[in-house]
Amino acid sequence: MSDNGSDDELEVAPGVLIQAKACDVALKPFYLAISKPALRAYLNTILITLAGLALLGIAIVAYVFFYYSYVPTRGFTRPIYLEFGPAHHPYGTTSLSQELVSNQHYDVKVILHMPRTPTNTGAGNFMVDLKLLAPVETVAGVPRKPELLRHERRPAILTYHSRELELVTKAAALPLYVAGLRQESEELNVKIMEGVEFKRGWRHIPTSVRLELQSEEKLQIYDARIVFTAQLRGLRYLMYNYRIFSFIVFTGMFWAVEMAFAAIFWLILSISVFPDNSLLTDVKKEEDPVRIKKEEDEHSDMSDTPHTFPTLSGQPPLRYSSPNVKEEDTPAPPDNEVAVGEADDEDDDFVLDDAGPMRTQVSDSGIGTSMESSSGRPENTRRRSRRSGGGQQR
Repeated sequence: MSDNGSDDELEVAPGVLIQAKACDVALKPFYLAISKPALRAYLNTILITLAGLALLGIAIVAYVFFYYSYVPTRGFTRPIYLEFGPAHHPYGTTSLSQELVSNQHYDVKVILHMPRTPTNTGAGNFMVDLKLLAPVETVAGVPRKPELLRHERRPAILTYHSRELELVTKAAALPLYVAGLRQESEELNVKIMEGVEFKRGWRHIPTSVRLELQSEEKLQIYDARIVFTAQLRGLRYLMYNYRIFSFIVFTGMFWAVEMAFAAIFWLILSISVFPDNSLLTDVKKEEDPVRIKKEEDEHSDMSDTPHTFPTLSGQPPLRYSSPNVKEEDTPAPPDNEVAVGEADDEDDDFVLDDAGPMRTQVSDSGIGTSMESSSGRPENTRRRSRRSGGGQQR
């Protein structure tokens, strides 16, 4: 049973291995997709996308504000309500609010809606007087008379029709008159100013106008209006007449500048506030193996004994150095001492014979525990024997 089980396991093992490899190959893209670099890239992409969309919205709002502050209203109309009286000519004033801008050319005209009564047609020419007034200033709580910025006068007259032509015209258009689709009136377009320009500064931009109709006859007026038409030039003309193109170009420029400043700000912030220590960590990781390897090389052949060892008096200290360090030669004893130390004593020779094996057994670790080195043992033995002999003779 055990043999059959082992055989089955051996037969199944290759298939399991193949399946495992296939799973690894199939899941490799998934592992790459959820790896730390990939997650970091996803996070950076999301942050950059959100920042780009936010800056794009800011760029759109900035262009809208720039458009309405830089490009003036192409044209606007203000009604003027006239005042009639026996002692003065019909006149009226109106406010212009803040629709006029400086350094911009304007054409100004007055539209008069007048009935074709015998009084108006008999009045002939009359004068249209127009004044542009500066903002009212207050001194000590008392408003001052507004300063006059521009003053123009132009003549006007109703269109002349002969009696016969007027009868024929009215007879032909009688159904329209009866149905109320046409009136016996006429509109006069009187051009008062052309290409007028105002200096920079709120004191030089008019905020109100005064219109007066000067005639010897009592004029009859339905209504009066003043029309300002801006003559756009240069960039204002381009932005007004090609709005979509200007919107794309200027919004893209604003967005590019915002993204550039955002990138510079992020770079400065990352360097100053959030320094990246990954480079230092990598350098330390690269330096650690090298340092450990050097320590192993330096201490692999080192002995467990100290470098300097004590000896007998009158002998130089015994030094030990590693193979990597330049060895220092131990000073050898003078020849005369060796000659004097040698004796013809059998005991000395016996000691010398016994010292040979001991010298061969001395290892590096035994240097620190011995009182003399292998080279100095015979000489010291001879000295002891000679001293003992001399003492007995005495």
